[in-house]
Amino acid sequence: MNLNNKLFLQPALSFVRTSWPLLLLSILTISLLSCGKKDSEETETPLKGVEVTAGSPVTTKMNEYLDLNANTTFLSQEIVRATFLGFIIKTDKNLGDHVKKGDRLFSIKTKEASAVDSTDLGKQFNGLVNVYARTNGILTELSYQTGDYVTESDRLALIVDPSSLRILLNVPFQYSKNISKLELYPIILPDNKKFLAKVVKILPSIDAVNQTQSFILEPNTPINVPANLNLIVKIPLKTLVNAVALPKSAVVTNETESEFWVMKIINDSTAVKLDIKKGIETDSLVQIKEPALSTNDRFITEGAYGLPDTVNILIKK
Repeated sequence: MNLNNKLFLQPALSFVRTSWPLLLLSILTISLLSCGKKDSEETETPLKGVEVTAGSPVTTKMNEYLDLNANTTFLSQEIVRATFLGFIIKTDKNLGDHVKKGDRLFSIKTKEASAVDSTDLGKQFNGLVNVYARTNGILTELSYQTGDYVTESDRLALIVDPSSLRILLNVPFQYSKNISKLELYPIILPDNKKFLAKVVKILPSIDAVNQTQSFILEPNTPINVPANLNLIVKIPLKTLVNAVALPKSAVVTNETESEFWVMKIINDSTAVKLDIKKGIETDSLVQIKEPALSTNDRFITEGAYGLPDTVNILIKK
């Protein structure tokens, strides 16, 4: 290589050495910008609305009820008692048996007859006394069995008449005026079955401790339930003929249940929070006392829980 070539290559090599880092940095910058633009394009997708179900208020008749606890009882029952000392020789009935008036329940041998040899007294006296049922019904209690020793006035058995089933309701005195013999009251069993009952007796006394008055109700249809079963009696307090109401699922509340609101739909894709005051509630509806609602308004009836004050929505068809 001659001197002229060397002089020509030295500046070129020097340019490459100084420019190469700048060139590499430029390539990296362009790559990063390109990737960032691609990522932003992938993430910037249109925001979809929350899927909800919409509905309008209804105008309907609503009743406000007072729920009171009650229990079942049998008015007709026979307590079978022993009238002397002795040993039960035979028991003729079992627990749960249906008995008729005159059926033999027990054969009891007196204490005195058990203490001596009956052969010494002859056949004229064996000390056996039969105990008979005085009413029809079901044997719901059997306290003694064959071979047991009983004393005078011991409770041997209990016979109840299923047709005498009644409901004993204790009502706080301030609500006694709401009870009428002319109405049928809804009764709810523990398994949520329902029936109606009417008031047949009003006891003219007040419990000194609880300040409650007792009412006896009779079911309008025969029911097969045991005594001392807890029930709920619904007493109507107020009736509204044209109450404006929404489904319970449309009403949202805070953790302390001190505030209530609904989500009003202002167009096909937007809903806003609307504070309300509740009134009467039923199993499925809530009366909206304030503000005044129109049956033409639309609200979120399902899917309102947890939504912000203003939200994009997609109404399910």
